[in-house]
Amino acid sequence: MEEVRIQKKDRAVSFRVIEEEGEYIVFDMSLSNPASSRTHYTGKQFAEAWKAVESILGETEIPDEITKYANS
Repeated sequence: MEEVRIQKKDRAVSFRVIEEEGEYIVFDMSLSNPASSRTHYTGKQFAEAWKAVESILGETEIPDEITKYANS
């Protein structure tokens, strides 16, 4: 599993990639949300996972560490 943490102001997201499964998990690490609603996306579509990131952080550039997944 690969994980990239992205932070903007007071919001933080964990973007996880499970390569063996081809799965992406977006987890809202901000303490303002209850723990039960922190997972915003689990699935196999990078574009949908990135939409979940931007729904939390606003418009965000894809970090270099995970651009390889965006282009595949």
